[in-house]
Amino acid sequence: MSPDRRNGLLVAAVAAAAAAILSAQLFAPPVVGLADNGDYERVIGYAGFQHTTADSAERYFSFLRTKYAVVQPGWFRGGYLSSETLLAFAARGVHVLFSGGPIFDLRVLGAIHAALLLLALALLVRAGRDLSPAAQIAVAVLLVFVFTDVGYVAPLNSFYSQAASLLFLLLTAGAAAEAIRRAKLSGALLFAYFGFALLFVSSKPQEKLAGPLLALFGLRLAGVTPRGAWKHAAVWLAAGLCAFSVWYGRHTPYTLREATMYQLVFSDLLVYSDTPAADAAELGLEPGWVRYRGTSPYRPDSPLLQPEFRRRFLHDVGYRRILRFYLAHPRRIVDRLGRASRDTWSLRPTFGNFERSPAHPESALATTFALWSRLRGALGVKPILFLVLLLGGNVAAALHGYRRADRRGRLFREGILLVVVMAGLAFGVCALAQAPPDLSRALYAFHALCDLLLITDVGWIVERASTRRSALVPEEMRVF
Repeated sequence: MSPDRRNGLLVAAVAAAAAAILSAQLFAPPVVGLADNGDYERVIGYAGFQHTTADSAERYFSFLRTKYAVVQPGWFRGGYLSSETLLAFAARGVHVLFSGGPIFDLRVLGAIHAALLLLALALLVRAGRDLSPAAQIAVAVLLVFVFTDVGYVAPLNSFYSQAASLLFLLLTAGAAAEAIRRAKLSGALLFAYFGFALLFVSSKPQEKLAGPLLALFGLRLAGVTPRGAWKHAAVWLAAGLCAFSVWYGRHTPYTLREATMYQLVFSDLLVYSDTPAADAAELGLEPGWVRYRGTSPYRPDSPLLQPEFRRRFLHDVGYRRILRFYLAHPRRIVDRLGRASRDTWSLRPTFGNFERSPAHPESALATTFALWSRLRGALGVKPILFLVLLLGGNVAAALHGYRRADRRGRLFREGILLVVVMAGLAFGVCALAQAPPDLSRALYAFHALCDLLLITDVGWIVERASTRRSALVPEEMRVF
């Protein structure tokens, strides 16, 4: 059997196994998903869906709801732009085409998410067809085991933008892996890479920082040289991705920025301060505002609803002032990173995974297909230590032998460094510039980047071992 044929069978096996596991979770009762915490509205408002109940206890946090009323698109325009909205519109189109009824089933969107995940896994396995059979099998098994864990799968039955973040990140990784195998990014693959990268960047505002990094790596994959660079399509696509990242970052809704800033100051910085009045003064806050310490911006009596407070708060405080405060107090940075690190290895937000039923009480979490989630959780004992070992170890491994490597080897090592930088940046953004609650969901792309590194490391180790073993076996005795 030819290596290409053997890899094709492996891709089919991966797709079949992953499809079976996804179907068992997303479509077969009891359906697994992730309850709405209030963020659904950012997507369903544009796509034209609404909750079918006004009971907040039914709608938020505790229970998954799979049925939504089909209404006029754009009934709510909050300014939150996400590629997840495009997927929600696609699901709406499928519903209209095959049903057209007034009630939308969330599993239609779950099926679209699942199909994209299967495509991403197939691309990643297919890109490794030049590896030894042992390395291919190791990578394939780990990809299925990790990315069909309920921690990754539950958000696929939801309207959260993190689903698009995961899917388009993996699709971008799949296109990049194939380009590394070819040692060239060109043709349809060139447009696929930059298209997936753009959809990933536009999934959530926090992903905008990855745009320039992915653009630069795209240029490296395409082999662009300074001479006549402007004639290369990759240059224009990279420039467009960078420009879009800047535009997208500037169009983050002010309401989202206001709420995040409020939580950074009043729900975290002042809450964990021994001298809240002094810290408030250093931040330029009004002395009387200290009373808002520990409050939420989403309460009905939130001061953010007062125009004068909003104007003065946003004028006096900003990310730069908060960053300067932390730089002036290094111990506070360490404390903040320590709090954020509690979710470094946690894949599971505490929102309910099931619809209301006698068998599933309030906020019940799925326990099937959760082995990887539990294994990751065990690393939470020393979260920063394991993170430093993972990222630092990969940097050292990528740099070792870089000069002796051929173009494909160098691109592979540069890809490792790209994932390390993206993971470090994602953690830093969430740790220092995100609201404290529910960081495990904000770190969703970070989790995927770390797991991609782990899977790549295992495949790399198995490949090296297989290569050395093959070199010791006489040629006439080799099976592969």
